[in-house]
Amino acid sequence: MKQLSTLAIACVVLSFATSAQATILDDFNSGVIVTDFQFDDTLGTQIQSAANSAAGGLMFDVDTDNDLVVTDGSGHLDASGKNNTEFGSNYVDIAGITSGRVIGLFDVQWAFDENVYDSAQDEEFRLSLIQFDPRSTFVTGEIFFTRTSATEVELVGNAVGTGATDTSTVTLGSSGQLLTMLDVNLSASTMELLYSSDNGTSFVSAGVGALDPTRGIESVRLVINEDFTGDRLLIERFAVSHIIPEPATMSLLLFGFVGLVGRRQRG
Repeated sequence: MKQLSTLAIACVVLSFATSAQATILDDFNSGVIVTDFQFDDTLGTQIQSAANSAAGGLMFDVDTDNDLVVTDGSGHLDASGKNNTEFGSNYVDIAGITSGRVIGLFDVQWAFDENVYDSAQDEEFRLSLIQFDPRSTFVTGEIFFTRTSATEVELVGNAVGTGATDTSTVTLGSSGQLLTMLDVNLSASTMELLYSSDNGTSFVSAGVGALDPTRGIESVRLVINEDFTGDRLLIERFAVSHIIPEPATMSLLLFGFVGLVGRRQRG
C-alpha cells in the first residue's frame, strides 16, 4: 500500500516538473491557434490572399502600400518588393479576447544593405496585438523590429496605454534570423518577449513589460514600414495562440492524489 502512495506522490512531482520545463513554444502549441499564416502559398501570392491555417481563421485585409509584398514560393512572405516609404499594415480580425494568455509568434529573417541608410526612414516590421477590430491603432502589445543605423536593428516588446511599459531593447546586427514570441498575460496585465536563434530549441528573454489593464485583443496587425528595395525581409510564420487558464484542474488533481495517499496510509 505504501508503494502505491509513493507512486502517487511521484506522479504529482513529475507533473509539476514537466510543466516547469515546458518552453514558450510548448505553451503556444497547447493553446487555441486563432490565426496562423505560414506563407506556403504559390509564388507571388499577395498578403490579402495568403492562407490562414488556423481553423476558422480569416484572411488579411488589403493595404495597397503592401501590394508588392508577396510570397516567394518557398514558405516565406518576401517584403523586398515594397518600394514605397508608406506605413504598410495588414490586419486580420479575430474573436475578442479579454483574459488568459495570448502568445504572438513572429518568425523572420532580414538583411539590410549597410551602404544605404536614411535615418529619417527607419525600416520597421512588427506583429501587433490590437485592442479593437481591424484598422484600429490601439496597440495592446507588439513585437517591434526597427532598423536604427546602417549596422543595427533593435527588437523590443512594445506596449501602449495607461500604465504600459516596454520590455528591454535587444540590439541586433544588420542581418539575422529570429523566432520571436510575445507572451501577453491579459489577466495579469503583463507581457514577456522571448527570442530564439536556433529555431525554438532554446529561448532568451528580453524581459517583461506591463500592459494597459483596460486593453484586450480583437485583431492582429502585420506592419511593414518604409522602403525595402535592395534589402531582404522574409517572414516565415505569423501566428497567434490563446491559452485559456484552467487553474482548478491541477488543484483538483493534486487534492485527489493527496486523498488517495491519505486513504492508503490509513489502510
